[in-house]
Amino acid sequence: MEEKFLIRIEPYGKEVVATPGETVLEILRREFYGREGQPSFQGCRRGGCAFCKMELLSGNVHHNEVYSRAALPVEERERNFILACQSKPLSHLTLRMLERESFLDLLLRASKKE
Repeated sequence: MEEKFLIRIEPYGKEVVATPGETVLEILRREFYGREGQPSFQGCRRGGCAFCKMELLSGNVHHNEVYSRAALPVEERERNFILACQSKPLSHLTLRMLERESFLDLLLRASKKE
């Protein structure tokens, strides 16, 4: 029997079930993003953009070692930040999603600089 882990997403208080072998991002795309008013995921999914960066509050993950160090510097990884697209749960997790500007907000801000 495969062990499943519970992932709690803060500050939303939402809990999702992790299926073995999936990355945190795959789980969140299946059960969180695009549901209950949450926006869809707009990142690269390959460890290069840092859009899926989260703080690991509790639990353990397996980090894929192939990712951009610009997206997740060593100092941040040592402070328990992860890239959800490159991390697989090894236990129950509590994650804190970081605040992000929407793509539209970024475009509007960039156009104001011109």
